[in-house]
Amino acid sequence: MQKFSLLLESEEKAREVIDLLWNRWGVRGEVELVPLDGQYKVDVITEKDLTNQQMEKLPGKRA
Repeated sequence: MQKFSLLLESEEKAREVIDLLWNRWGVRGEVELVPLDGQYKVDVITEKDLTNQQMEKLPGKRA
């Protein structure tokens, strides 16, 4: 299990990250989109850990 959060500039970018994780990489677990003041946070709890390569490909700032 792996937990992390990403801070993104727009809802569109946040949804792209969710699509990447869920649909393209087949990540399963919990994903939450949290609107903040002008930004969006994606909270992720995965069933299986992502590789370092996958983590580096994720856009946004680690929160």
